[in-house]
Amino acid sequence: MKKNWIYFLCMALPLGLGLTACDNNDDPDGPDTDPIPTQTLGAYVINTGNWGANNGSLQWYDTQAGTISGDIYEAQNGKGIGDIEDLCVYGSKLYAIGSTSSKIDILDRNGKLLKSLPMTNEEGKPIEPRRAVGAEGCVFFTAYDGTVSKLDTLTQTVTAKVEVGAYPEALAYTDGKLYINLSGYGKGNQVAVVNTATMTKIKDIEVKLNPSYQCLRGDDGAIYVVSFGNYAGKPGLAESDYIYQTLQRIDPATDQVEDLCKATYIANKGNKMYILYSEYYLPETRGCFVYDLETKEEKTFVDISDIPSPNGIAVDPVTEDVYIINQPYGALCELYIYGSDGTFKKKVETGIYTTNVRFVTE
Repeated sequence: MKKNWIYFLCMALPLGLGLTACDNNDDPDGPDTDPIPTQTLGAYVINTGNWGANNGSLQWYDTQAGTISGDIYEAQNGKGIGDIEDLCVYGSKLYAIGSTSSKIDILDRNGKLLKSLPMTNEEGKPIEPRRAVGAEGCVFFTAYDGTVSKLDTLTQTVTAKVEVGAYPEALAYTDGKLYINLSGYGKGNQVAVVNTATMTKIKDIEVKLNPSYQCLRGDDGAIYVVSFGNYAGKPGLAESDYIYQTLQRIDPATDQVEDLCKATYIANKGNKMYILYSEYYLPETRGCFVYDLETKEEKTFVDISDIPSPNGIAVDPVTEDVYIINQPYGALCELYIYGSDGTFKKKVETGIYTTNVRFVTE
C-alpha cells in the first residue's frame, strides 16, 4: 500500500477509543498514484458556523453505524474551534482552515489540537486562509491576500508562498501543478496555474465569470471548475447578458477549457459528475442530475423538491452514496443520503452552516 494511504488505516477503530495517530509518512508522489479505495470508514462533516460568530464545529459520521458524533474538536480540546472554512485530510493529520480567525489548526485524526499556526503576513496582518489541498508531503492553501502557500507537513511551517491574483478560493492538484480559482470577489474569470516544485505562477487560464468554491481533480485526471456567473435572472439584468453557473473542464496536458453543463455544486466518481444546479433568481432551474463525462448526457438523479435549501453535494468514493447538504437559514443543517440508484436512505442532522463532507477510506 502506498505510504500516503497509511493514514486511512488509522480510522479503522471508532473515534472514542482514543487511537494513536500514525507517523506522517506522506508519499511525495502525491494523489496521482493513490490506489482505488475498497472501504469507507466514515466522513468528517465540516460546519463552518455563522459568519463572524466563531461557532463552527467538526463532526464524525460513522458510515457503517449510520451515526454522527457531536463536535469532536470541542470534545478533545475543551473549547470550540471558532470558524472552520475548510478541512484538509492528509497524512496522519487534519488541517482545519480558519478564515476569519486567520489560522490553521493541525489536529490528529480524533480532532485533538496538536498545533495552531497564526496566518499573518510580514506586517502581522491576517491573510485569511480559504481552501487547502494535500500533495507532495505538503498542504497548499489559498488566502485572501492573493497568495497560495506551501505548508511542510513534517516541519509544520510555511516554506514558500506565491502571489496568484485577487481572492483565490478553491484549488486542485495534479502532476506537479496547482489550479486555483481566482474569484476576484465575484469579478474574476481566471484560473491560475502554479508549479509546486518552484512555487512560481505559470499562467492564468480564462474561464467563465466568478470561479469560486468548486475546483477538483476528477478521477480521469482533468480539472473541473464551476463558475458562478453573474446571478442570471437578477432584476435589471437583461436575459441576453445572463452568465449562467457553469461546469468547465480543463485538460491539464493542454490547459484547454471546455464548457460542459450548467452546475452550482459538483461531486465526482468515475465518469459521473453528480450535480446540484440552481440559479438564485431562477427557481425553475433547481434540480439534481448526473452528467456523464464520456457521453455528455444528463440524467435526473433525485427529486430535491423536498429539500428546503440544497447547498452542497458529496459522493462516497466506494459505495457511491450521495450526500446532499440542506443548509436552511438560521437552523441546524442536515445531510440527505441517497444510494447510487437515487433511493433515499436517511437524513442526518449536522451543525451550523454545513459546507462539506470529507470521506475517509482505505
